[in-house]
Amino acid sequence: MKNSIHIFTVLAALFLAGTSCNRVDESGALRFGLDLQEDNILKSLPEGTRITAALVTITDASGQVIYDKESVALYRFGDSYTTSSMKLPVGQFQLKEFMLIDSIGTVLWATPMAGSELAHLVRQPLPIPFGIGPEETTNLDIQVIRTWDHLPSDFGYVNFDIGFVERFCLSVFYSTRCLEDWPEGMMAPVHQPMLTIRANERMLLQEPLMAGLNRFRVPMGPVWFLISATDCHGQVIFEEKYSLDELLTHGCKDNSEPLQIYRDPIPGLIITPEGLREPTIRQGVFGSVSIPVYDSLNTGNSDFHPVVRDIYFYPYAVMDSIQTFAPMDCYFPADALGMGPLAVVRSNSEGFFQVPLEAGDYLCLVRVGDRYYMDSFVSSHPPGFVTVLPGQVTYRVIHVVDCSMWM
Repeated sequence: MKNSIHIFTVLAALFLAGTSCNRVDESGALRFGLDLQEDNILKSLPEGTRITAALVTITDASGQVIYDKESVALYRFGDSYTTSSMKLPVGQFQLKEFMLIDSIGTVLWATPMAGSELAHLVRQPLPIPFGIGPEETTNLDIQVIRTWDHLPSDFGYVNFDIGFVERFCLSVFYSTRCLEDWPEGMMAPVHQPMLTIRANERMLLQEPLMAGLNRFRVPMGPVWFLISATDCHGQVIFEEKYSLDELLTHGCKDNSEPLQIYRDPIPGLIITPEGLREPTIRQGVFGSVSIPVYDSLNTGNSDFHPVVRDIYFYPYAVMDSIQTFAPMDCYFPADALGMGPLAVVRSNSEGFFQVPLEAGDYLCLVRVGDRYYMDSFVSSHPPGFVTVLPGQVTYRVIHVVDCSMWM
């Protein structure tokens, strides 16, 4: 009988220990939603404002800091914002600080603290108590005030700069032909190209990726970073692992080269620097490439928009080999040329390009998908013809036009 009692006691102790461990391991999640509709001061965001993340400070019931200005990804749905979820153990907590920042770490909006000058503008100033239940997601609707002309002390904060010193600025040049390559007759893609940075299975940053030069504020702490990018089809077009030292070489200083992200990389492709508007080469071709906004021949107007395109340069003698191909809407199929290009250059987001070339005659073609387009609106030289003189830069303006627009 005593042995049975001992066995029962041991089993009960093991059961209670296991139950206790399960309780300790129980956790839930916290997610924030932004209420921007209650007061006129909260109703609208300034045009062009890019809020990218929330900085959150949370303490437990004993006052111990669980998260200290933790960066939480922020997503916009129409006029509403919500954050990604934060994992927390089951228990009672307090939200101590809540700020919204842009990509370079500037605080744009914040929630005032109780007793501060701006506390009366929100229904519930900080700190805000909340609880986390097992396997549940707690949603907190937070009201925020624009920081515009206010001092941090107006919100009850000592300052808004604390926590940003351990971040660095990463410059990324994104080149895409996503919209132009979309098949005719189909709806335009709806996916926003995005850049995502992860470290130790944790998301550090997820922000829109715009054509041209982008700047992102990235935490300094991790040793290795996994960077990925998606295009307007929602497809992953770039994924590479970098050390912190490697990323620091792509900083935002004038003498730093941005990290290059582009679709369909071509060996030897020359990427034109963003912001280049005047040639920095001594000999070759410099110019711009654009597309018409509407049928400018019928209207008599010339309204063109710059585009990111790849410009291929061949010896002009190749023109003889493609004379047998009748142009279809001003373009030739990509397999019309039986040799590789001498040089390929991609224009920047303003449409400018430059390529160093030896003196000689060249055929200049703009490739879009599987088609080669020649220069349109040509009067001073044969279509696609470019001459590079010794020690000189040839200027060339290229308009990519589908000839069916006026046929």
